[in-house]
Amino acid sequence: MELSNSLPAQLKLINFAKKEVSLSGQYQISDLPRISEIASNKTDKININLSFYLDNDKTPCIDGIISLDIVLVCQRCLGELPISLNVSFNLAFVKHEKQGEKLGSHYEIYVTEEDELATHDLICDEILLSIPMVPTHDYDCTEVMTKQEIVEEKAENPFAILKKIQMADNGKE
Repeated sequence: MELSNSLPAQLKLINFAKKEVSLSGQYQISDLPRISEIASNKTDKININLSFYLDNDKTPCIDGIISLDIVLVCQRCLGELPISLNVSFNLAFVKHEKQGEKLGSHYEIYVTEEDELATHDLICDEILLSIPMVPTHDYDCTEVMTKQEIVEEKAENPFAILKKIQMADNGKE
């Protein structure tokens, strides 16, 4: 089993699985454009651990863990919403769906004709799948907003100036 401290740009599925390669590394959120579009903490780190192996001596598989702290926008109050993600996944890469039927149910089946996969794409996909579809605070944040003291200025009536003009003319038109 090989251990590497850096992540290559391309994951060579069959080669890595035959050698039982384990990869670990870090990215910044800003390194992944699809993630940095929705995150406000672009300089924070993403920790990644990937282990490759063959199932049934022919199907390349990856067991992976991705951990990061991401700050999203709450869709209720539009405030910052920090979320800690620890994404665990078991992927099996097959050429046809029928090959996936022979594998265990704990695998997510990934149908692909390619022997290589872009590391950024895999990491982005797994993070996006784990983020809530509509991120909101666990508490009713709109209620907290309404309880805050809001100082409102009393709006001046736009026709008040006409009343002043009328008084200056002694009420005559």
